[in-house]
Amino acid sequence: MQGMFLIPLGTDRDGGKRPIVVPLLVIVCLFVFLLSRVGTKDGQEDFIDQYAISYLGFEWWQPVTHQFLHGGWMHLIGNMFFLAAFGVVLESRLGHLGLLAFYLLGGALAGIAQVWIGYWAEPVSSVIPCVGASGSISALMGAVFALHPRAQVRGLAIPQFVPAQISIRWMIAFAVAVDVVRTILDFTRGGGSGIATLAHLGGLAAGFAGGILLLKTGILKRNDFDALYLFKQWRRRRELRAVMQESGTSGAGGLIAARVAAQGRDQETPAQRTLRATIAAAHRERDIPLAATLYVELLGTAPDATLPAPIQLDVANTLASQGQHQSAVRAYTLYLERFRTSAACDDVRFMKATIEVRRLRDGRAGLATLDAFNGRALSREHAELVSQLRAECGGAKA
Repeated sequence: MQGMFLIPLGTDRDGGKRPIVVPLLVIVCLFVFLLSRVGTKDGQEDFIDQYAISYLGFEWWQPVTHQFLHGGWMHLIGNMFFLAAFGVVLESRLGHLGLLAFYLLGGALAGIAQVWIGYWAEPVSSVIPCVGASGSISALMGAVFALHPRAQVRGLAIPQFVPAQISIRWMIAFAVAVDVVRTILDFTRGGGSGIATLAHLGGLAAGFAGGILLLKTGILKRNDFDALYLFKQWRRRRELRAVMQESGTSGAGGLIAARVAAQGRDQETPAQRTLRATIAAAHRERDIPLAATLYVELLGTAPDATLPAPIQLDVANTLASQGQHQSAVRAYTLYLERFRTSAACDDVRFMKATIEVRRLRDGRAGLATLDAFNGRALSREHAELVSQLRAECGGAKA
C-alpha cells in the first residue's frame, strides 16, 4: 500500500459495529498467500501467472483473484493494516455485502486500470503481472474520503511507534502525490519501482466516485459531514460573501446583518462584520452548519462575540452535534453570560455540563456549571441528571 509515516489502526468514524467481512478478507488473503508458497518454485510461478492480472495473459477471473495475491510478507502485512483501518468504517456504513461488493469491484477496476493504462503508456515493463489488494484498499480509502472527508486516521507513528493521528485528507493527498511522482518516473525511465501506482490512483478515483454516487442516488443517507455537503457549504459561503460585498450589506449597517451586528462590539474589523453578516444570512437560509463554522471563525478573532439568542443557541447546538466540544462549550458559556434571564438557560447549563463531564472529562468545569442548580427546585428528571453528572465528576472540586 502507499507508503505513509503512520501504521493505521482505525479511524474516529468506525461506528462501533462488529465487522465480519473485514476479518474474513484478511483470513482469505493470508490463506491464498500461504497457498501461493506451496510446491516447487515453478509451481508457485505458474500459480501467480494464472491468478495475477496482466494485459497479455488476461483472463476474466483475474480482476478479482489478483486482489488476494501478494508479493511477500511485508506487502501482505502492510495491506492488511490498511484494510482493517478503512474497511471497518465502511462495513459499518455499507453493511457486510455492501463492503464486500465495494472491495471487489473497486479492486477489479483498479487492477484493470493498472494493466490497461500501463500497457498503453509503457508496453515493455507493464507486461509484468499485477498482484495485491492495494487497489481494493485504495478504493476503500476513496470511499471513506467521500463519506467522511473530515475523518481522522488513528495509528502508530513511524519510527517512534507512539499513538498518533492524521487527517484522511492529508493522508490521501500524500499518497496521491507519491504515486503520481512514481508513475511519472516509471513511465519515463522504463519502470523500476515495482509498485502498481496506477492501481492505487485508479482505486482511489473509483472509490471516491462510488461513494459520491451512493450519496447522490440516496442509497446512502446524506449527512452534514460528507463530501457533497462540504462542497455545497464551500460554494454557499463563497456565494453569500460575494452577495454581501456586491450589495453593500457586508458592513455594520447592512440590512441582512443588522440584528447580528447589533450584538457585536462597537469596535470590530471589516472582516468580523462580514462574518456576522454571512452568519445571519446562513441562519436565515437554515444552513446552520455553515453559520456554526463561521461563528467558530469569528471566535478566533473575537473570543467574546455573541449572536442574537436564537442564532447563538442554534449554532451552539450544532457545534455540539458535530463533536466540536470546546467550541460548543464556549458558545454555551457566552449564551449564559449574555442571556441570563432566558428561559432556555437551564437546558443550556445541562448541555454544557454534560459536554464538560462526559466529552471533555473536565470534572471541575462540570461542577462549576452544575453549582448553578444548588438550592433550586428541579424536576425529578433534571435532579437525577444533576446527581449523575456530579457522580461522574469523581473527586473534582469546582
